[in-house]
Amino acid sequence: MFTERKGVAGVPSARTGRPRKAFMLQLDAALGESVRADGGCALDLWSALTNVVWHGPTGEVVRYSSREAGEVVAWVREEGDTINWFCGDPSGQVADWISDAMAGSGWKWVPA
Repeated sequence: MFTERKGVAGVPSARTGRPRKAFMLQLDAALGESVRADGGCALDLWSALTNVVWHGPTGEVVRYSSREAGEVVAWVREEGDTINWFCGDPSGQVADWISDAMAGSGWKWVPA
């Protein structure tokens, strides 16, 4: 951990989280209203994030553990936390409405 500015001055970010940020923003834009309006859609989203690999339009690759998927669902729903959405059932299944919405912005999925 850096405690002084001189320890990090001029050091750029590696931006390793950028693909996830782009994916999450697209999730929110494409699916957010449905996921916030219906807990069943939130569980669909958890399933679509767990044991699935998403490929973005410019080569991004995004995948989530079941715990991380719960964090994403809580973030999109703007309530609760990981434990509220952790371990839904079934994992690794992408509902057509999610696949279609994300494909519209160039995100495709494959089973992990």
